[in-house]
Amino acid sequence: MRFTYVAAFAAALFLCSCAPQQPDMTALKKTVDDYNAASRDAMMNGNTDKVLTYYEDDAMEMAPNMAMIKGRAAIKAFQDQMSKAGVKATSVSFNTTDLQAGGSVAFEVGTYDMSMTMPNGTEMKDNGKYVALWHQQADGSWKVHAETWNSDMPVPGMDQMMKKDEMKKKK
Repeated sequence: MRFTYVAAFAAALFLCSCAPQQPDMTALKKTVDDYNAASRDAMMNGNTDKVLTYYEDDAMEMAPNMAMIKGRAAIKAFQDQMSKAGVKATSVSFNTTDLQAGGSVAFEVGTYDMSMTMPNGTEMKDNGKYVALWHQQADGSWKVHAETWNSDMPVPGMDQMMKKDEMKKKK
């Protein structure tokens, strides 16, 4: 009888040790918040070096209306190009609305709101949403594996096209 209890306990212990360890969500949330602060700083001050430390070497950035950017070096080149083009963010905020993780993978969903000065001096406002996929590294740290975002603002001229379409439907 005693052997049965010991065997059952050993089996339960074995099964529990096989389950993936749940991530420390407090530490992950801090990393995400730090990354968003570094992203804000990079956009407002052109300081891309700090934000790049949050990306995996083979990270992917999927900006709207362009091909996928692959690798930390290519992401740096893209960010530097935006800064050199004369686009200057004057305010930026990120709001994580959902953060979930299991095992060594996490995802973040959020919204952004920003204002920027364009190279010709005009002010532009934008707001939208984003998704970031995070991957836990062997040392326990979290890095961005892939991210994408898009604007909630209508495509220029789209409102006129939609009005014309509505007019056709009313006829």
